[in-house]
Amino acid sequence: MKFNYLSVAFLLLFFISEAKAQKTVNDSAKVAITLKELLKICRTVDFADPKTTELGTFYKAAPYIIYRGEDKNRNWKDFANYENNEEKEGVDNICLRINRTINQDTNFVITKYLTNTEREGTWHVLLLEYFKKGEKNKIAFAFLYVKNRFRLGDID
Repeated sequence: MKFNYLSVAFLLLFFISEAKAQKTVNDSAKVAITLKELLKICRTVDFADPKTTELGTFYKAAPYIIYRGEDKNRNWKDFANYENNEEKEGVDNICLRINRTINQDTNFVITKYLTNTEREGTWHVLLLEYFKKGEKNKIAFAFLYVKNRFRLGDID
């Protein structure tokens, strides 16, 4: 009888760890897909789109970027609002930084995925290497899971 309980306990532990590993793989893939979508939005602006003229160059990137501002009810819990001038400037600066760094190398490599829990939530971090003007550089993109999707919260 002890053997059966021990076997069941072992199997439960095995399946729990497998489920966690699968979640990590799924999360890392979703974060990587989100990053690639954001990089493309920043890199390829459609100037024929009337909204680009009306709203601004990087308006499509705003829903990919987490709000970080004075409003404590929205801070780390909402996305940037491109119709707000201050938030628009923040989104534009992020896309410009992306275009000056990682978007300089279409062959960048994701070298590591890790998670870190802080007061804002669980950060999902992608470490990348890229070349700019022949020099190897490193950059980290940190995402939070907000409103059922991964969105960019920080670049280091």
